[in-house]
Amino acid sequence: MPYLKILRAEVPQVHVLSKDVTTLGRSGEVDMPIRGDRGVSKLHARIESEAAGYVITDLGSRNGTYVNDHPVAGEPAPLLSGDHIRVGQTVLVFEGGEPDGTHSAGTGTADAEAVASKDDPQAPASLFRADQLPYTQAGRPPVRQRAGADNHLLKLTDLSKAVMTVRSEAELGDLVTRRLLEWLEADCCAIVHPLDTEDGYDLEIRSLVSRTGREAGGISISTTAVKQALENRMASITTNALGDERFRDQHSVILRGLASILCVPLWHEDRVFGLLYLDSSDPAAQFTVDHLGLVSAAANLAAIKTDNLRLFDAAVAKSALDKELALAGEIQAGLLPGERYVFQRLACAGKLQSCAAIGGDYYDFIPIGENVLTVTIADVTGHGPSSAMLMVACKTMLTTLIEIRVPLTERVTRLNEYMVHHAASNQFITFFHAEIDLEHRSLNYCNAGHNPPMLLPPGDAPPARLHSAGPPLGIVSCPFDLETVDFPPGSRLVMYTDGITEASDPEGVLYEEDRLESLLTRCRRQDADALKNSILAELLEFTAGREQDDDVTLAVVEYTT
Repeated sequence: MPYLKILRAEVPQVHVLSKDVTTLGRSGEVDMPIRGDRGVSKLHARIESEAAGYVITDLGSRNGTYVNDHPVAGEPAPLLSGDHIRVGQTVLVFEGGEPDGTHSAGTGTADAEAVASKDDPQAPASLFRADQLPYTQAGRPPVRQRAGADNHLLKLTDLSKAVMTVRSEAELGDLVTRRLLEWLEADCCAIVHPLDTEDGYDLEIRSLVSRTGREAGGISISTTAVKQALENRMASITTNALGDERFRDQHSVILRGLASILCVPLWHEDRVFGLLYLDSSDPAAQFTVDHLGLVSAAANLAAIKTDNLRLFDAAVAKSALDKELALAGEIQAGLLPGERYVFQRLACAGKLQSCAAIGGDYYDFIPIGENVLTVTIADVTGHGPSSAMLMVACKTMLTTLIEIRVPLTERVTRLNEYMVHHAASNQFITFFHAEIDLEHRSLNYCNAGHNPPMLLPPGDAPPARLHSAGPPLGIVSCPFDLETVDFPPGSRLVMYTDGITEASDPEGVLYEEDRLESLLTRCRRQDADALKNSILAELLEFTAGREQDDDVTLAVVEYTT
């Protein structure tokens, strides 16, 4: 009967686990009191006997319970013969046999008692922690000795060399399943991947091989075994599949007369990629813990290679995507009017700095006849490809409406209707659009929810903010009002997006409109290009080189004297 043995005790202590539930702690009311260790809680842990073996549960102790230096948290942890249990400063060894003096301190491996015997047809399936199995090479010899059973290390070395040259997951699956089928003389070997469903787990077969002359006829893995493998990284072995409760309703198990089944998770760095499954119908060639250790090592090797293949594929895909985005960024930059633009006596300067390869901001200068220049700045919600596509659609449609001489407010109304019906429900555009009329020295504009551009009149008058009078484009169908202000020679119009006013310093303080207005007041005599550069320089100093979170766009128009 299994027992616990305290290591390094002055007087050897052994506690036989004769009850289904055994409690440990410092209290005198527990089944196994641990005296003299202040790190042990009064009621520290509980060991229980289950159908698949023994498990230990921490009972909310102050200093925790550890099995082989792994913390036991939340779910019960299975115990293998030779496992070291630490509670406080006390270390106990869980042994699976009788305390007759023939058992040495644990080695961390499972012994023959962990495997169902063929002489006990009702023996339950056994469960094992997958992170221990690659090192599990101790165990009872198989009922029928297989050729090369003692050459596991050589086999794994050979498999490792072959795996290095594999270029795809399909090739990897075929290699691993064929090797394991040959080594263990199994009937069937498969790699399956989990598919989440509303009812739990479903499985997708990725690789499946069977012995020559035998049809695989499908595979049968219980939902319990799947859950154990995927959620708890538990491997399972049964040497009596027909008598295993977990497979009782699996018709293929009955029809094929399966005797032995292995189910091992494919895991690496806490990620479970799938399951490795093997079965055999030969009762004289049952799987053992020895085989489970070999299969688990192969599964771990396959999982590491799977991870590497996916990382490589992701890197290749990202490289291709980066090239496409870089090209899209160049195309987008080509749609802008450039950083300097001159129309009659209007000198214009602009700059767009995207926080991604492509962005959703936009500015433009488009003339109408000889005396009118349209100026625009816009900001699509978000940034990236979807925002950039919507920005291109907005620019294209606006350019067409200007070229066919649609009046200003009607242009904005038509753009809005288009966005309401075609943009995604979570997308909209803040939009400022104006006409500078040189003949009448006026600026006519519509502001659809955009940051208020700042108008610097000639002389020393303070900057005026051109606030919005309507909602952003794409939210609701509505008319837009036309606003008019004077724009005589010496005037300057500064348009910007919230990437400037909402930029923050290392302490999280925002730049905001008041700071921008103060700068414009100090630098109001500068020409358009110098004023643009002054704003960007101060913004860079303010953020102290902090990476921008949004697209930064700025456009300045100067009516030269």
